[in-house]
Amino acid sequence: MGGDDAIDLCYVKDTARAIALLQLTDRLGHRTYNVGSGRATTNAEVIDAIRTVVPDAHTELPTRGAGPQAHLDITRLQQDTGYRPAYDTEHAAADYIAWLRAGNDA
Repeated sequence: MGGDDAIDLCYVKDTARAIALLQLTDRLGHRTYNVGSGRATTNAEVIDAIRTVVPDAHTELPTRGAGPQAHLDITRLQQDTGYRPAYDTEHAAADYIAWLRAGNDA
């Protein structure tokens, strides 16, 4: 696993909202929907987001060059429910770290 490896990461609050929208929408045009952010997020972006909130965090990954870049096509979800992710990587990291600092267990 390197800093340049990427995958579609979707913050739990966005995931929950997407699922709620799918359940509450009067009419769906498809049987299957991808729930995600619709973009590939690198491990390096996650580390940068953590360091924005916790500057002295010790998090390092090797850079190996361009790694896999995978993301989900969320076009159906957007068109049928109006879903748009509300949390980018930085806001998701900040929200999660605040939740942990409030005494919640991971």
